[in-house]
Amino acid sequence: METPRVNVADSLAEQAGLRPDTWALINTGRRRRPGPYEMIVRSGDQACEAISYTQLHREADTYARGLVALGVKPGTRIALLVKPSIEFVTLVFALLRSGATMVLVDSGLGRRNIVRCLASAEPEGFVSIPLGHALRIAKRREFPKARLNVNVGPAWIPLGKPLAKLRALDESSSTELPHTTADDPAAIVFTSGSTGPPKGVVYRHETFTTQLTEIRRMYDLEPSGVDLACFPLFGLFNVAMGITTVLPEMDFSRPAQADPAKLLAAANDFKVTQSFASPAVWDKLSRHCEQTGEKIPSLKKVFSCGAPVGADVILRTLEHICPGAELHTPYGATESLPVSTIEAQEILSETQSKTEQGAGVCVGRKVDSIEWRVIKITDEPIGSVEETEELPTGEIGELIVRGPQVSKQYLDSEPRPSGRGHNAAAKITDNDTIWHRVGDVGYLDDEGRFWYCGRKSQRAVTSEGTLYTECVENFFNSHPMVERSALVAVDGNAALVVAFHDSTISPEGVLEDLRCCLQDVGAVLHYREDFPTDIRHNAKINREKLAKWAAKQLKKEH
Repeated sequence: METPRVNVADSLAEQAGLRPDTWALINTGRRRRPGPYEMIVRSGDQACEAISYTQLHREADTYARGLVALGVKPGTRIALLVKPSIEFVTLVFALLRSGATMVLVDSGLGRRNIVRCLASAEPEGFVSIPLGHALRIAKRREFPKARLNVNVGPAWIPLGKPLAKLRALDESSSTELPHTTADDPAAIVFTSGSTGPPKGVVYRHETFTTQLTEIRRMYDLEPSGVDLACFPLFGLFNVAMGITTVLPEMDFSRPAQADPAKLLAAANDFKVTQSFASPAVWDKLSRHCEQTGEKIPSLKKVFSCGAPVGADVILRTLEHICPGAELHTPYGATESLPVSTIEAQEILSETQSKTEQGAGVCVGRKVDSIEWRVIKITDEPIGSVEETEELPTGEIGELIVRGPQVSKQYLDSEPRPSGRGHNAAAKITDNDTIWHRVGDVGYLDDEGRFWYCGRKSQRAVTSEGTLYTECVENFFNSHPMVERSALVAVDGNAALVVAFHDSTISPEGVLEDLRCCLQDVGAVLHYREDFPTDIRHNAKINREKLAKWAAKQLKKEH
């Protein structure tokens, strides 16, 4: 009996049959160019690209067959280096259908990290814009297997087979697309490296299909909606659900720098009903609306992900969208998404007041397909679940999860300096299943909700006890003069780094007030610049960088 076929790209064929002429993707940041599948719609007085479900399905199928004819086989690792666009989404579906294993890495990681990540995946080819091929050629010794190369750019640049060549290969071939199963590898997705070197997370086809199923079920997402996608990978799930995806004009690797006027225009031009973005985007967009009095009246569902979102941002955002709209904050990680979710009204009416008192950030109840436990904190590897100690309700520990959307392994080709690889450090065996150590600490309450207290690696262990970032920072962030704070560990002591709303004030008095509230924190330091953040969402504080700064400041003072 043949193993059942599992491939999230099959959902595209289904949607093409149900809504053939509906726009699947609209790219407001691109203008008319020559191409077989581009159609033009209006965005204000500007023309932009769009593609219907029928066209997207045909293009993805054509490219998939062309890739197979080129030599791509099930499991062939192909680095996809294409900017968020119609081509990007089309090629994601094509690679999934071809059976290839996509290698995805954030462009904001920087050249050195990008080369390291890609080299560790040992790609057998690049589907890339010319800049990516230039990197491949410049670092050819790092990519000795990369022979199946496709140029997503002008056909006259000799950097690999042009996309038009894939069409010709499809037309001259009778190749059948492979049969993919749940356990077949579908992608290697690199983490953002916000708390360490980026790690390659191995996604199976079941990972993607479970994510799609849970996102649709959790939020009751219906076909015919319109999504403003400020995190482009979620455009894949939108398209698979029959939701039109609008790609705004922005640098997706720097969401905090997005122009709110352009986001607002795209949202209102296409009457978006939902949108997924980081807290940094919602903060900037809601401030713009507050200043201009503009709104997005069609926006009924908002999703904020990547870091905890403050009550002030929630309130400001809800004030400028459809009355009665929902705002959800899903919780998870690259290795395990989604894990849980919570809605804004529960935050505003109950959990936020406890957060401000130092209780941590409530991230809600787990999704149906996830199992979770809170275990005693340790920095050592855990080989088997029998070696763990599960903690009672209310006690802070380390979160572990398992489920079909949880990655079973890392691409562990680069052991850490300690000699222990990423898999040994983060995976726990339990008979024939794997628990993943999320790297977050917190506790479960009596209602089955998880309260996030911070990253395990960022806790401050002092002679007086252990302090957790979210518990300490949210308490001090409630001070009227404090814009943001960060708890960091410096030589076995804890320090609080603070930024103020008003850069012109004399901070000494406020700092003295804060010191009076602290017992186990050895120092309070004024940081006069924007806090460094992660490259993916521009929302998570880079406490490691602030810790180095704090150590230098304290050394100067002493």
